[in-house]
Amino acid sequence: MSREVEVEKGFEEIIEMLRFFSRIRRYSFLDRIGNALNYETVEFALWEAIRTFRSIFDSAKIEKTDDKELRYYIDDGKKILLPRIPDQSQITEFLSLVKQDIGVARRIAIKALSFPYISREE
Repeated sequence: MSREVEVEKGFEEIIEMLRFFSRIRRYSFLDRIGNALNYETVEFALWEAIRTFRSIFDSAKIEKTDDKELRYYIDDGKKILLPRIPDQSQITEFLSLVKQDIGVARRIAIKALSFPYISREE
């Protein structure tokens, strides 16, 4: 398995959160993470992205199905299913890898932008 595939597989929740921001056209987090020249810039941008996403997640519309709750963000009248909040261990691992290789941050940002976001709308 190539390093790029490993990066994608290891950080799906971070990528999905950043894809959400791309979907709602809030590119600042992606831009700052993707263009970062040092670890501190990535760390701060990721912290802000998670903080903003948590606020959106906590105030989202909730629909209950048989065994789970689905949270939606409404954008231009369309319901967008929210991904999970990234797990703490995934964030820690990502930041550790970024500290070793800043290019990882760029690859994550590119993956968040380049893979089509599958919109789950009703």
